[in-house]
Amino acid sequence: MNKLFTTLTTIGAAMILTACASTAGPKRLVLPLDHGPRAQTTPWENKQRILRAEQEAKAKENAEKSSQDPNK
Repeated sequence: MNKLFTTLTTIGAAMILTACASTAGPKRLVLPLDHGPRAQTTPWENKQRILRAEQEAKAKENAEKSSQDPNK
């Protein structure tokens, strides 16, 4: 009974948090942890991911500006 209560409480909390999460907020880059005995990535890889995401954001911004500019 206690395990069922814990499971239902956890599922309920997850559903509430999901419902309350804002989807209109700014999109942020989520990186995997880069420390610990079984790290899935390294700080260098995370830095490369950040740089790549910044380049993609700039390219997207430039594409939007060029599509809105009627003189070009």
